[in-house]
Amino acid sequence: MGHKTLIGASQGKFWGSTRCFFVNDSCEVHCLEANEGGFCSRHCHKNKWNRFIVLSGRLKVIIFKDSGQDETILTTGMFSDVPPKVDHKFEALEDTVALEIYWIDGLDPGDIIRRDTGGMKPDESKQD
Repeated sequence: MGHKTLIGASQGKFWGSTRCFFVNDSCEVHCLEANEGGFCSRHCHKNKWNRFIVLSGRLKVIIFKDSGQDETILTTGMFSDVPPKVDHKFEALEDTVALEIYWIDGLDPGDIIRRDTGGMKPDESKQD
């Protein structure tokens, strides 16, 4: 049987902790809390994309390529994607909270049928 991720379960890591917020057959959302100086193992995912979104702190994402390595430093609000089968790791340059989102290709981002355009309700306090 495959790995079963428990929603809400916190998992301690050498570098901090991670907690799964959501999981289904095509995506996962985790919150990671990495301690300054903490780093994860060099690894890759067979089929999953991996996106790091920094909520606070600074996270260095390292992608390993045949020509060397590519390092990106992420600060609050920034994100970085790692494709499947690409070795990578991260290092917390300070205490960091980030979302880690995994997904597989095949989702249709255009899978929405709009019934209206949305908008803003009028601010009644500004009307004469």
